[in-house]
Amino acid sequence: MPHPRIAVIEKPPARAPATHPADPDSAALAARYALARSEHEASTHAVREAITTRGLEAHWLLQPTLPANTHFDLILSVGGDGTFLLASRLGSSAPLLGVNSSPSTSIGRYCAAHAATLGPLLDAIIAGTAPIARLLRLHVTIDDAPLPFDALNDALFAARCPVTAARYAFLLPDGLDIQLSSGIWVATPTGSTGAIRSAGGEVVDDSDGRLQWRVREPFIGGVRAPRALAGFSGEGFEVISRHADNAVWLDGHSTPYPAPFGARVRFSPSATPLGAHLPPTRLR
Repeated sequence: MPHPRIAVIEKPPARAPATHPADPDSAALAARYALARSEHEASTHAVREAITTRGLEAHWLLQPTLPANTHFDLILSVGGDGTFLLASRLGSSAPLLGVNSSPSTSIGRYCAAHAATLGPLLDAIIAGTAPIARLLRLHVTIDDAPLPFDALNDALFAARCPVTAARYAFLLPDGLDIQLSSGIWVATPTGSTGAIRSAGGEVVDDSDGRLQWRVREPFIGGVRAPRALAGFSGEGFEVISRHADNAVWLDGHSTPYPAPFGARVRFSPSATPLGAHLPPTRLR
């Protein structure tokens, strides 16, 4: 890859937190925000410099969409894990490299570089010596219609209103398992360290080829106890919505995708994994 064409997606600007004299933590939050903004600006400058000094062609994206009929060899996300997830929705076949733009305030589990290490990593990518991991993604359809992008971390099936129980049925080989709960988490291997872990799920290796699912706060006081509460699936599974206001959320995105009464929602491993340059700790 002697002269890779690079697309860069930058962390969207965040709103400064409000401060209040009666809140002793608000000043600390404001200081953290100022530090994150300062580090991000410095990192963005370093990214531009690393690209320019190597004579590489870069297209900085103003929106999380790729220009039509344009080929890229590498996608750079400049921010944290949230920006990496945003970049993973672009649908590009080019590998993704995350640059943690504020290591002091951001975890960046997906980010293989920061401002000081980006240059050498770009050199390795150009030389073809940087390994590329293939990460399983989650494909979701509602009544056979695919959602706009495959999730890298997880999906949540739940009622739109957080205090309303989701009514649905698992489609099992021996019939329907009708349930009432706060919803269902479905996670990829890389997403197993996120929300599903907090709900009691199991952390698995990135190379695991299965999806993990877990029911949130199931109602167990009915006549029939629910049978399917947690597990793994290498082929996928299906849920039938039994409420008009159920929906699906992908990767923590605020947009709900409606799953009205009778809708069949299928969760399955995506046929197109995400290529990514990952931190050495994740390359096992």
